[in-house]
Amino acid sequence: MLLYTLVLALLMLLFKLLRGKSAGVVAAFGFSLYGLLLNPELIKQMFNLPDELMYKANVAVGWLSPLNQATYHMHNFGYDLLPRLWQTYAIFGGLIVLLMIGILLAIRRYNFMFLGTEQS
Repeated sequence: MLLYTLVLALLMLLFKLLRGKSAGVVAAFGFSLYGLLLNPELIKQMFNLPDELMYKANVAVGWLSPLNQATYHMHNFGYDLLPRLWQTYAIFGGLIVLLMIGILLAIRRYNFMFLGTEQS
């Protein structure tokens, strides 16, 4: 959950630097909404899957949803095809590194305005 929160905060910071405050909030909201809406029941309804394929939908959601990656019960503990804990750490770690690189590049063009520094 810590890595998910860090990715969410860095995504918000990156979009704030690139497009402004409201873009950061919209990006964070969209990222969270993506994780919430991506559930097996929704995939079953969208693709009209029979009950026999629900296992595959659960596995797909376990890999594709960052919110499910952040929860402990959606991981492989030796009996299914869900991601292992180290794979989740690698995915979130890679996203964090990419977002940090994007932030470092975006902050070079950011126009800082310091208020109250002039003495009259």
